[in-house]
Amino acid sequence: MEFSLPDQGIDAYAAYLPAYVLTDNRLDPAGPPASTGPARSVAGYDEDVVTMAVEALRHLGAAQGPLLLATTTAPYEAKTAAGIVHEALGLDPGVSAADLRGHRSGATALDLVLRAGALAAAADVRTTRPGAPDELGQGDAAAAFAGGGARAAALLGRAGHTTEILERWRLPGERHDRVWDERFTAEILAAAGLDAARRALADASADAVDHVVVSSSNPRAAAALRRALRGTVPSQQDAALERATGFTGAAHPGLLLAAALDDAEPGQTILLVSATEGADAFVFRAGDAIRAARRGPSVRDQLAARQRLGYGRYLRWRGLLDVQGPARPAAPAPAAPPMHRRAGWKYRLEGSQCGACGRVTTPPSRVCAACGIAGAGEAKVSLRDRTARVVSVTRDHLTTMPEPEVAVVIADVDGGGRLSAYATDVPPGDVTVGMPMTPTFRRLWTTDAIHNYFWKLRPAVTQPQTPEGTH
Repeated sequence: MEFSLPDQGIDAYAAYLPAYVLTDNRLDPAGPPASTGPARSVAGYDEDVVTMAVEALRHLGAAQGPLLLATTTAPYEAKTAAGIVHEALGLDPGVSAADLRGHRSGATALDLVLRAGALAAAADVRTTRPGAPDELGQGDAAAAFAGGGARAAALLGRAGHTTEILERWRLPGERHDRVWDERFTAEILAAAGLDAARRALADASADAVDHVVVSSSNPRAAAALRRALRGTVPSQQDAALERATGFTGAAHPGLLLAAALDDAEPGQTILLVSATEGADAFVFRAGDAIRAARRGPSVRDQLAARQRLGYGRYLRWRGLLDVQGPARPAAPAPAAPPMHRRAGWKYRLEGSQCGACGRVTTPPSRVCAACGIAGAGEAKVSLRDRTARVVSVTRDHLTTMPEPEVAVVIADVDGGGRLSAYATDVPPGDVTVGMPMTPTFRRLWTTDAIHNYFWKLRPAVTQPQTPEGTH
């Protein structure tokens, strides 16, 4: 199949790596941890695929085509998670939203970005049983792409290879993947990936490329594909990135592609091969506007800014270590009607701007909090992309969250409005009056099988790393 239309490509892209990294999963450390071992990217206790997708997609702007969310770890089984993302982004109601499920869904979402000009995010939070052989080999991340142009990269060739293989699977209601020994499936996936790569290169009329990116749920298959394709490219930076993040599920092809686009020069070519439940291969040429097409920080900068996480803390966050919490009742579950009525505030962080005095009231109200005029606050303004500056801090030691304490802040928003919110991605003791913070969409808690999402505040600039185990 030919893909020769000039507008088939990636117009903009963004990647999101959480603020934490786990490098040691020993339950009983008897000595210093290995300095060269693998590391996994770790989503915060208040993050899931919805919040990470919002974080990546909010850099890309409005969607013209459908909104797609690819994942293997959706927060709901029978509810469309992409609808929550759609609401948080404030997209037009006429833009459709759909979930794509399964390990191959990330490559499928990318294909639809290219074919249909879609706006797509792939995100996953990977969890294994404690001490599993591949615990540090899994990781959490998100990547987002917008089609409808080729400023970032133009598609030159595409090929796929479908094969039914039982490699990684999970039954409804189960939390962790079941995995066959990678030796039994590596050859099948490597053969599928090599076939797709060769046909994609032929479709692009290319004998060699400047960058090769290999993603696979099977480490042996990934290594075999990199060896087979080594003659086309001198370096293997994708393997180094995977060692620093782990395999990030549906997000992995997009994350590796985003890193390759970060490094590519205009005109250079990229071969992306994803070998999971078959294979998909794409050949791209980096666009002249590739630097402007990257939205948000680069993958390399996000890797450098991560904080180390202790293993006990990681287990608490994932609910894999049952510990006694504070003696207080669980947080109430949100109800559907008020969530719908207050969607502008809850999902888009909209305040009401007074038509008389111009002040912003939060939460939104028909009565201005500044001048008291009723009916003058019909205009809505979103605060989610503004900087807020802390005016007071309270440290809550009775939180129901899986942390010994959290910081609750009052912050004044630049341009008007005041927020009361939890602080996140920063130790509570490091939050100070005057600190600039930015809103980030997070999951507050889950009660009665209902996830309660809202906005928290995190530091607007990278804070100094806190030594592992100190908070």
